[in-house]
Parts: sequence; structure tokens; C-alpha cells
Amino acid sequence: MVTLSCNHSLLNNSTPNYSNKIVVNENNQAVLLGFCSTQMLLEKPFSDWFIPNYNSYQTDSNSIEALTKAFKHKRIEIYAGTWCRESKADLPNMLKILKEASVNSNHIKLIFLNNTAAMYKQSPQHEEEGKNIVRTPTYIIYDGKKEMGRIIDSPIESFERDLLKILRKEHYQPHFFDLQL
Repeated sequence: MVTLSCNHSLLNNSTPNYSNKIVVNENNQAVLLGFCSTQMLLEKPFSDWFIPNYNSYQTDSNSIEALTKAFKHKRIEIYAGTWCRESKADLPNMLKILKEASVNSNHIKLIFLNNTAAMYKQSPQHEEEGKNIVRTPTYIIYDGKKEMGRIIDSPIESFERDLLKILRKEHYQPHFFDLQL
């Protein structure tokens, strides 16, 4: 098992437009907001849940090679909340899969949303606008500017299998699909 620390680069994020904004919300929780580097998840208090979940997740090694090939020239946007139970449980798993599948870090956009009444499921820069984000986390896979599909809240089978279905353009209907209409 590899133990991550703040000195370890989870993903080599080189895009310079990160907000990396940590705020204490009205519920007295420290939360990340906006477009953030994955490196922020290695800092307290986020590392308390991120590192153990990342380290304990066992990727489906049979799918990684196929994901590496299928993700070529594709990108993913991840909408999550550091306050969200499902995001805390599943975001580390997804990021570990993307790392093991050698997905280019410039093709991963990690956007953290707010949970306050006035800004519920919104980011300060409103990257979620027009994306119909109704549950967190939401993982949207793109080919160019065209959405190929999304995993909403949690996978149907597994992250690896669900991603492969989307990337291979197989029939895939996520949880909460009816909320997307």
C-alpha cells in the first residue's frame, strides 16, 4: 500500500487557473470551493478522509489498460463537495482509477461545490452552470465539447465498468437519470 503525503503528487496538475479556495461555511465546516488542484485533497482536514479512502481502494486491474486506451483524447469534469458523504467515499476511488489509467491531468477538471443555502451545489465561478448538476458527485465524460455520458452519485456496476461503457459508447443510464430530464 502506498501512503500519500502532501509531498506526493497524486496527479500532475499543471493547469494554472486553480482557485484552490478553502472557506469555513455556515455549518462551520472547512470546504473546498471551485476549480481545485487534487493536491488540495492532501491537506488537512481533507486528507483525513481522502488518503485512507484512496489507499484502501483496489482498482479493477483488468479494466485499467482498456481505460488507458479509451480515455485517449477524452476529458472528465468532476463536480463534488468536500462536505458530501458520497464525494468523500467515491472521489478518491475515481482519482485513483484515473491516475492508474494514466489519464492526462490536464484532461481532469475537479470542481468543488458549496452546500450553503444561498449557493447550494454552486461553485464561486459557476462552472456547474448549464450542466444540470443535481447530485454530488457527478462525473461527466467528454469527447471534445460533446458530453459522452455521466456517472451520477455512484456507479451502477463499478467505476471502471461504468466508465468503459460510457467511453465505448455502450448503453449506459446513470442513477438519478430521471432528474436530468
